[in-house]
Amino acid sequence: TRQCVAETDIVVVSPGVPESTGPIPWALAAGLPIISEIELGFYFCPAPVVAVTGTNGKSSVVTLIAELLRAARRPAVACGNLGVPFCSVVEQLTPETVAVVEVSSFQLLWCHQFRPKIAVLLNLGTNHLDRHEDSEDYAAAKARIFQQQTPEDWAVVNGRDPRVAALGQLLLARRVWFADNRTNSPAFKVSPETQELLAESAQAVLQVGRIFGIPDPLTWQVIRAFRGLEHRLEPVMTLRGVRFINDSKSTTPDSLRHAVSHTAGPLVLILGGRDKGMDFGPLVDTLRDARILGVVLIGEARARLQALLAEVCPVHEAATLEAATRQAASLATPGVAVLLSPACASFDMFRDFEERGKAFKAIVEALAGEG
Repeated sequence: TRQCVAETDIVVVSPGVPESTGPIPWALAAGLPIISEIELGFYFCPAPVVAVTGTNGKSSVVTLIAELLRAARRPAVACGNLGVPFCSVVEQLTPETVAVVEVSSFQLLWCHQFRPKIAVLLNLGTNHLDRHEDSEDYAAAKARIFQQQTPEDWAVVNGRDPRVAALGQLLLARRVWFADNRTNSPAFKVSPETQELLAESAQAVLQVGRIFGIPDPLTWQVIRAFRGLEHRLEPVMTLRGVRFINDSKSTTPDSLRHAVSHTAGPLVLILGGRDKGMDFGPLVDTLRDARILGVVLIGEARARLQALLAEVCPVHEAATLEAATRQAASLATPGVAVLLSPACASFDMFRDFEERGKAFKAIVEALAGEG
């Protein structure tokens, strides 16, 4: 209640609470400090922090960096927006541990003193325009990861993403580029061969490893052994020659474009869900591809996507994920992949993207049981 807020000293905001909702305007009106859970954790964190943000690939990069540090015999904990709250691990951290923290734009909005030793910005697409005023506002929120850094700190930034590159020129921290060498010193040059073989996100991991003095061969070994995360381009099974792939973590058009570009062969897509006010326009060029044999739409965004894609590729609609999966399977022939990559939030039909992904896998297993 408003009285409860008035009687507090500080308000800690969950990233799921919109800025216009209840306690936040009350706290602002009362002149109370507002911070994110990430900021609170940082106040009590004795460990150096590696923070990772971006539109796509954050969770995989956080997981890989933590695995790489552990492989180099440096204790590390992966936490933050990927599901383990930063505050929940602070008590187990020491100055010898590294906290590898995934940070979202919403969490960064309420960070004021948060100062990672290494800050990584992977890319800047468009996301969460239901909460951010526009794409510039979203980019500004992401840029807050660097705001407290000094020349003693490190910024690992994407040299091929024009918006990230422009931002990177303005930073106080020591800049290390990936995807394009730009101003990299010889110690941080990424060869053309490495740029060809490693995805941009893996190059970011390579550069973080170099900052820690980890030899490149060990980093390559860890990257090659990485099996990926559940719900992120996760192979489910091959059924009568059709591959089923779970990319439920795809909640933006940029994530879908990434999934399509990283999935070989012809595709039938399942997409749709809660519309977060995103620009679906870039999907037109992505789906105007001979490899896209059909799209099955689900969720609240169906009507908007149908109007956009009707002239682009064969479009179908389904009321449930099960119906969509069955329809996609009927459109696929041996050698085709059925890819669940919704490009939308899950909250219209599921609790979260994990529940959506688990439901998809259960549906595919049921199809297998039917012979």
